[in-house]
Amino acid sequence: MGKTMRNKKIIFSSLVLVGLLAGGAVWQLTRSSATTGAKPVATTVAQAEILDRLGVAVAGVPSTTETLPAADRDLPKVGNHTSINFEQISKINPSVVYVDQAVADDYTAKLKQQHTPMHILNFNDYAHMRQSITQLGATYHEQGAAEKLLQQITLPKTHAAKGVKVLILMGMPGGAFLVANQHSYVGDLVTRAGGTVVAGDPNSMYAPANPQTIAQLNPDVVIRFAHAMPASVQANFVETFKQAPYNNLAATQHHHVYDAAAPEFGLTANLHVKDAYTQIQKWLEAAK
Repeated sequence: MGKTMRNKKIIFSSLVLVGLLAGGAVWQLTRSSATTGAKPVATTVAQAEILDRLGVAVAGVPSTTETLPAADRDLPKVGNHTSINFEQISKINPSVVYVDQAVADDYTAKLKQQHTPMHILNFNDYAHMRQSITQLGATYHEQGAAEKLLQQITLPKTHAAKGVKVLILMGMPGGAFLVANQHSYVGDLVTRAGGTVVAGDPNSMYAPANPQTIAQLNPDVVIRFAHAMPASVQANFVETFKQAPYNNLAATQHHHVYDAAAPEFGLTANLHVKDAYTQIQKWLEAAK
């Protein structure tokens, strides 16, 4: 083979190699920008868990006593809706701050003032959480992971518990508590399990309790959970249920008063939904 021919082959091979490397570099750049270019901040544990399951790295997480995904535990903490650390959020300089619709008013004005991008996610109930998972999967090009996660949290078929009346109480620090309606997260699960949510305001997911109405409706099951400070709220519930009308309810008399705790239960939906639903089914079955 002549020298000229050998040189041409060397040049051609080099061009092919450079082309392959360049093509790989372009592919890698595209992939990286799609999966790691963003710096989202999660402000609830449910958001952090979902983003983790989708393979999306976050830059900040909520301050919480609940367990965060292992990859998130050493990240900057940005507080929660009762004590938001806006200074920390500003330091992170996130691409977006995800905020739950139920507490969006706590964030909106200040984040707008800081010129920090914000996106509201609706976790008010099971169906809306599923929609949010689909939305996040599309945003971060993780549709496959989103579909897999949706399959994993698909609820089993409803057990018939028709006629079981359920009162849902959310305890607040300080002794007050609110009644949840059928559109709340726990109320939605009760309805899906075949129960009937009673004493709630049809126009408000959470409304002040009316003891007279509760006494008249006389629920078969009471589900109680704390919005914050669970130990204090639980003590208040115990004292309240020693008094009328709560001590005279059918649920109290037949020992169908249940205390629902995190992480399965809370104000909004989360990835523990199948466990929460299964537990509610058992409570309703026991009261039939």
